[in-house]
Amino acid sequence: MTASPAPTPAADRHTPERTCVACRRRRPQAEFTRLSRVGGVWTPQSGVRVGRGAYVCADSPACWQQGRLRRAFGAQAPAVSALLSGGHDTDSSGPTMAASESIPRAPGRVRDGSHRR
Repeated sequence: MTASPAPTPAADRHTPERTCVACRRRRPQAEFTRLSRVGGVWTPQSGVRVGRGAYVCADSPACWQQGRLRRAFGAQAPAVSALLSGGHDTDSSGPTMAASESIPRAPGRVRDGSHRR
């Protein structure tokens, strides 16, 4: 009978890494605040959530500046910056950016999918 291998120490286990959308620094996922976009609303989230997500350094207020967030959030950067710096909470009860604050659409162009066959 063969002996089973020794359990892997916690230090040798894989740690998920993510990249900050503002400073592009790679760090362990636990060191970030995840912003999740569901239905056009960006909110800070904790745990596993659905929807498009973006990671921002949780301990670096420099990453919350609107100029650094513009690459990832475009015209929504000022609202996301205010969200992060105003109430840096990791639950969804904090302020959110509503879909009405998103990039305006050109008049006359309806994006309802009716043009598809």
